[in-house]
Amino acid sequence: MLTSAKYKVQICCGTMCYIMGGAELHLLNECLPEGLKDKVSIEGSACFGKCNTDEKKHPCVLINGQELNNASTQKIIKQLLTLENNDLL
Repeated sequence: MLTSAKYKVQICCGTMCYIMGGAELHLLNECLPEGLKDKVSIEGSACFGKCNTDEKKHPCVLINGQELNNASTQKIIKQLLTLENNDLL
């Protein structure tokens, strides 16, 4: 993981997020487009505390501090590409 990465992806490692799909999100680096691989750091994080709500938000991810709920590899990549495209404007 790079410390100078442009985008920081934090994956909730709480039990509910982990069993609701978070375990697969740790393989995100293998799915990133080549243009993003050197710009993204991926790390596990303690529970974000979203399990205490009635809403089904699992798994939870933070991208540069912004919450992404019901995260999937595809949703994360789409958000990263949107951020990258906005940065290029």
